Amino acid sequence: MIRWSALILAFLPAALFHGRATPAATAPDWRARNFHRKTIYSSPQSPGYTAWVGAWLMPDDSLMVTFKQATGPVDGRNRNDYDFTGLDLANIYLRSNDGGATWLKTAEDHFRGPSPGFAWGGSHCALADGAILRAVDGSQLPLNNLPRRIFFQRSSDLGKTWGAPIIPPDPTRPVDNFLGDFGDCITRVRRLSDRRLLATGVVRIDPKHRDLGEPFLLFSADEGKTWESHRFKLTAPEMRGNFAWDEWDCAELSGGSFLAVFRRADPADPKKQVRWQGILLKRGDRWTIDRYRPAPFPHSGHPDLLATREGPILHTATTGIHFTTDAGESWQVLQFGANAAPYKSLYYPRTVQASNGRIYVFSHRGADNPYGKTDQSIVMDAFDLANP
Repeated sequence: MIRWSALILAFLPAALFHGRATPAATAPDWRARNFHRKTIYSSPQSPGYTAWVGAWLMPDDSLMVTFKQATGPVDGRNRNDYDFTGLDLANIYLRSNDGGATWLKTAEDHFRGPSPGFAWGGSHCALADGAILRAVDGSQLPLNNLPRRIFFQRSSDLGKTWGAPIIPPDPTRPVDNFLGDFGDCITRVRRLSDRRLLATGVVRIDPKHRDLGEPFLLFSADEGKTWESHRFKLTAPEMRGNFAWDEWDCAELSGGSFLAVFRRADPADPKKQVRWQGILLKRGDRWTIDRYRPAPFPHSGHPDLLATREGPILHTATTGIHFTTDAGESWQVLQFGANAAPYKSLYYPRTVQASNGRIYVFSHRGADNPYGKTDQSIVMDAFDLANP
């Protein structure tokens, strides 16, 4: 029998596959050109709550983004309160077929809860048949009839409707035991160069101590229908303890390894948040973290890595964009023109690259704000990567 999914995958644009980083030019003068910033969405009310952006490429190379929106009365609410109960909460889905020049709303997916943390925006990706896959943390949705743990859902109509939960095996238990809550959300789902899907996150290993966690990997070879879970062998003392694991991201390298950047507490000062980096390697049935050490840039929300088509791996943050051409052994600041001000993304950036090489950074204006305190909006930055 012909496997049509395999044929479809073969013809998908390479930009979907966040492919393994290839050797880049040795000169450290990669630069950004043709930079452009624009607001692509504002709430129907002001001050508006629109935050936590995700972005991905569809099989036809169109752009899609999603984010959380909260609307409802502002007067009479405590503007320092993070309780969103009673507000109209929705996941908004937008699509652009012209490189971000114009955007069409494809869906407004409503849900209920005390917070807008339904599914992290970065936990979405396109499937070979044009559907969308997302990861959801059901523990954040106590008012909805959904599993109280991590699961995946599929949409075949650009976010309007979503299928039944697909529950992956818990990495802390045997593969046939699906009980328990992963704790933190899966924050990244990526397409690998071998066409598999990779989901990354942190599992909370002790329900009595929510600050204790371990990173994990989930792989799918059948477009998200089933998943294989992998844990890490934590070998160094600084890999264990309170707040040692928080949000993280990785970029594929050659040979099946990954460069990763981790948000964590400083081992020397637990009150200080920092960024560390390492190389993820598989040894036997466990993954290990090699060259685990501090990264040379400050903490800034969720790490965001992009393995570009040209070779460099980008680390994008509110403190700037750095790039590496040697798997993290050295990092340089990406320059945005001789007379340009240093680039800084807005909050919680999500970076993708189209098949024509154009790089897009989506983020939200504002921060981790209570409802009604800050007028947020969704912003797109775009630029080309060049090595003059």
